[in-house]
Amino acid sequence: MKDNFVNHLRPRFISERALSVYYTFCLGGLSFLAFLMLGITGILLMFHYQPGASSGFSSVLTIGSVIPYGSVIRNLHYWSAQLMVVTVSLHMVRVVWTHSYKPPKQLNWLVGVGLLVLVLVLDFTGFLLIGSQESGAAATVADNLLKQIPGLGTALAQIALGEPTALSGSTLVVYVWHCVALPLAAFWLQLYHFWRIRRDGGVRPL
Repeated sequence: MKDNFVNHLRPRFISERALSVYYTFCLGGLSFLAFLMLGITGILLMFHYQPGASSGFSSVLTIGSVIPYGSVIRNLHYWSAQLMVVTVSLHMVRVVWTHSYKPPKQLNWLVGVGLLVLVLVLDFTGFLLIGSQESGAAATVADNLLKQIPGLGTALAQIALGEPTALSGSTLVVYVWHCVALPLAAFWLQLYHFWRIRRDGGVRPL
């Protein structure tokens, strides 16, 4: 079992065409690299960020102007997030363009779609945690949209957003989603995504 695990991580033989940068453009690897950067910078930001309608925006200002290298860390976090949105989106386009969603890779295609949704939700919740008036307006729109769902709308809005105000989207609920639940889900889905690539025969033109 140990040898199988090692060979899975680093197989003895890889197709030369599968190593072509021009086929994948390393978009999956770049997305994972951005995710790792987000994890590192996010943990550092958690030491000083305080969620809440009255404290979210002020703590962002404190991080950017008072905490040593806080502005650098926050900018790295922000731009890594935007990079991941771009690379994951382009990765999905590449998969469609090369027909890599066809059997036996249809399950991994669905996992990739799920990861794209998670990345977009993570980016949105990160914007809400800024705690500005703009994030409050965005949270209000999202809250009203969720409440339009018959029967479950109000409960879903409470579970997803807590109680944001029109002046701030920063809530403890959004903070937990952004820093714990969604990253963990994205991490495990990525591991499964990578495993399925090897399980389905690796990255290769069909």
